Amino acid sequence: MSPGVAADGPPRVDLPYRLFGRARGVAPGAHRAIGAGFNGAFLRHASILEMPDARRIDVRASITDPFGGLKVRRFEHRARIDVFVVLDLSGSMAFGRKADGRDPVADLCAAIAHAAIRGQDRFGMIAAGPRRRAEMAMRATRRAGAPDDVWRRVIEADASGRGVSGLLSAVEELPQRRSLVFFVSDFLMPEPELEDLLGKLWRHDVAPIVVRSSAAETRLPRFGLVETRDLETGRRKLVLMRRSLREKWLAQARKRRAALDLAFRRHGRPAFDLIDRFDPDAFADHLLSGGV
Repeated sequence: MSPGVAADGPPRVDLPYRLFGRARGVAPGAHRAIGAGFNGAFLRHASILEMPDARRIDVRASITDPFGGLKVRRFEHRARIDVFVVLDLSGSMAFGRKADGRDPVADLCAAIAHAAIRGQDRFGMIAAGPRRRAEMAMRATRRAGAPDDVWRRVIEADASGRGVSGLLSAVEELPQRRSLVFFVSDFLMPEPELEDLLGKLWRHDVAPIVVRSSAAETRLPRFGLVETRDLETGRRKLVLMRRSLREKWLAQARKRRAALDLAFRRHGRPAFDLIDRFDPDAFADHLLSGGV
């Protein structure tokens, strides 16, 4: 699969996401849903007394019924779902913009919006950090121009501030109906806040996406002066990097990622690592392998 990416526009890719379990709803869509319907795969034959719909009568099955009853075809119900991106815009997320102007988070969010709308689903977005970002929010929509709108909003967004208190309150505005929620963050937050966030999303199918930087985690010099900066507070610090300190930092990064994975699996599914750039093929493989 190759994305059709314009130099100044979002990627347009089809992503094979799905909702774990059966959807609830009556609007026709692509997801297996509770109950019988007319737009899914054939399930079984039923008596016309059980399902009084003369349009579904199966003549051959009725003729061969030893009891002489009329048989109708019963089909699986398929419905649309709501797909949301919950985006962390705290200051630590400010590292994503690349020298070529691409923003991997913007590309990811636009690709999800494009796939949702092409798949007959509705797409929405909530973004917050220390405070709710009303200008970033999008109500669930099937509007064709939504992917471009999402891409532009994320490109222009200013990730700033410390903490995710705004995100904790913003997720309460998600609909009550079970939705597929792509939770995009670097997850550089205390464990109690992470558990609180995931706990507030208990009724939804949550797909975590961990935004990471290879420069910050693996491209550290073995020896030399390194200037570090806290993106949330703006504080700078000059560090003498040496082999032992480098190994300690890398070990801490691996430990943090392993702890995140345990937390995500407790709440239902593994995370996808968005490292440096958005790779639609890798994301699609993750979805196909059970990530969504």
